[in-house]
Formats: sequence, C-alpha cells, structure tokens
Amino acid sequence: MRVFVTGAANGIGKATVEMLVDRGHKVIAYDRDGEALENLPGPVETYEGDVTDSERLEEVVRKEIFNVLVNCAGFQEQGAVEDMPADKFQEHFDTNFFGTLNAVKTSLPMLRERDGRIINVSSIAGKATIPFLGAYSASKHAVEGFSDTLRMELRDSEVDVVIVEPGPIKTGFNKRAEEALEQYVPGSRYSQAYRDRMNSGNDGAEPEAAAKTLVKAVESSRPRSRYTVTFQAFVLRRLKAFIPTPVFDFLASRR
Repeated sequence: MRVFVTGAANGIGKATVEMLVDRGHKVIAYDRDGEALENLPGPVETYEGDVTDSERLEEVVRKEIFNVLVNCAGFQEQGAVEDMPADKFQEHFDTNFFGTLNAVKTSLPMLRERDGRIINVSSIAGKATIPFLGAYSASKHAVEGFSDTLRMELRDSEVDVVIVEPGPIKTGFNKRAEEALEQYVPGSRYSQAYRDRMNSGNDGAEPEAAAKTLVKAVESSRPRSRYTVTFQAFVLRRLKAFIPTPVFDFLASRR
C-alpha cells in the first residue's frame, strides 16, 4: 500500500512512517522540517513543505499516487485563554484544522478514484479538554466536526474517513507545548498553575503506541470510524460522555 503522511519527520508521524516501512508499505513523507526528513528510513520518498501551503501540497500530490492519507501534522502551545494572544489561536487553526483540510481537499479526487482512505489525527482534547489547552482543543474540535461531516458526505464512495484521538504522548511536541507556558508566567493570575504544569513531567505513552493504532487504521479492511490511543484517553472520553459537566470540570481542573 502507498501511504502519504503529513507531519512525518518527528513524533507520532515519524514513528508511524518507520512502522509502515517495516511492514512493507511504500511511504511518502511530507514535513516542513527538511533536516528531520533526512533521518527517515531510506525507502521513504520525502518532500519538504508546510501543510498550510496548499500550492506546495498540490504540487507534491500531482507527482505521487497513494491509497491512504494520514494527517499527522500538528501544532500545540499551552496557555489560558485570557493570556494567549488571538494570533496564537489562529496559528493552531492554520496547522491543525486548515492544514488537515488542505491535505484532504488536495488528495480527495485521487482517493475517490482509488477507493482510498483518510486518517485524521485529532486528539482526545478534541472531545474532552483540560485547562490551558483552549486553542489546541478548539482546533481539534474543528478537526472532529469536519471529519465526521466528511465521512457522511463520502458515503456514496468507497473512501473511508477515520479519526485517531491520542491521549498524552511522550514527544517533543508536548514538551515544547508545556515549555511555552513560561512566557505567560510573569504577571499572570495562573502563574503558579503554569509552574506546576511545567514541573509535572510528561507521563504519556511512547509515540509507537499511537503509530501502532495508525498502522492498524491503515491496514484494516473495515476500519472503525474512531480510535483512541492510551487508557487515559479512553477513560476521559467516556467520563465526558456520561458524567455531569460540573463534575467533569472539577476532575479535569485537578490535573
């Protein structure tokens, strides 16, 4: 199978590319980090580019043929809604939502012809969030809604649409997101909460856990419409669905 992966050079994307190659798939890797792309396995075809650049995406897609699109590209910084500038919210949406949208719209004509598959990496934060993830969570809620709509609209085709919702994962992505809190510490009413968050450490799963689920979604003959990754994500999603909102807010705020 030929698989196009965005955000392929680091974190979950890189682990997914490596696992796909090990399992004999042909992989096309797309990422804005050209230096990191060079560290991917030899058989991988690599293209440097940003998912926010629809023209570059179209240029690459015209050169390639693939059956599966895996959208791993993402951006996250943390901070309270009242501390984070509006343009930082925009940056989250540019990459997480519009980047995913660009890749889907560019690839969809080919995927229709090949009865292909779209796998969008969302986050458990797209269903159930915690404090200081407002911008990231909002952008991932958008990915969830867009993906659900797309799945229904493509019922007249053989194109599958799959959402993967990772919980906490040990990647530089999450570490950098928490480190970004430091810029808001001076003068913020949340200063102590920020310090506690920065000192809490990253107790998430390894990127391979998410990669394993993504590969399963690629290879399954009848994939589920939605997968969660990590037990914490599994529990959080169900708590959000079944307990009263005030109770959930209290529990989530104690993280």
